[in-house]
Amino acid sequence: MELALDKVPFRVDALFFATVLGVLALAVLAMRVAVQRAGPAADLWTRRAAMGALLWLVATGLAALSDVLRGFSLSLFTALMILTGGAAFSRMGAALVAAVGPVALIGFQFFRVPVAMFLRGMFQAGQAPVQMTYEGLNFDIFAGLTAPAMAWLVWRGKVGSYAIWAWNALGLVLLAEAIAIAVLSMPTEFRVFTNEPHSAFATYAPYIWLPTVLAPAALLGHLLVLRWLLSSCSGSR
Repeated sequence: MELALDKVPFRVDALFFATVLGVLALAVLAMRVAVQRAGPAADLWTRRAAMGALLWLVATGLAALSDVLRGFSLSLFTALMILTGGAAFSRMGAALVAAVGPVALIGFQFFRVPVAMFLRGMFQAGQAPVQMTYEGLNFDIFAGLTAPAMAWLVWRGKVGSYAIWAWNALGLVLLAEAIAIAVLSMPTEFRVFTNEPHSAFATYAPYIWLPTVLAPAALLGHLLVLRWLLSSCSGSR
């Protein structure tokens, strides 16, 4: 089935762009907070983070426009997820955890609500399969909906570490499920869901930012919470 991405309503595209830009703006802000102790160098590192985010958007967008990613490389996406994990457990990850804290990291996951709304809009426009939406098999929206409440409970000290462990693990499972559904809906040898349309829209610009920006952002947030939990456990011994 051929995609007709020009038929995607403006409101759906606007929601997608706003979500991507919002996530990157929060990432740059978090970077600035993490490097505040660097004094005058904080402005330099903030500009570098903003420039890096912009270059990543341009690079992935151009790759999608040039059909380089059209065949969907699972190994490439896996490598991106591994790099995200490495970043979470790097020195910069430690600085982010120390500066931002668990409340903001948990609340950050709310961005998955507009992502779910975007996917539903793509389905209604006939460009995404139903299983990628909350009307089908993708329940990732639950992580986003519960993020503000969990962040508030953590801020007020009304939940213990076990509840945070459980919520974070559930969020990771839901993210993994959403990614698996998308991969298994691709027109590749891995395809399991054969209903149309397939999920190849995520290899086209600008929707390439779904697997290259939004999915890694969700994973990074959860891994940073995991790092905070691990450090809290080791610190309490």
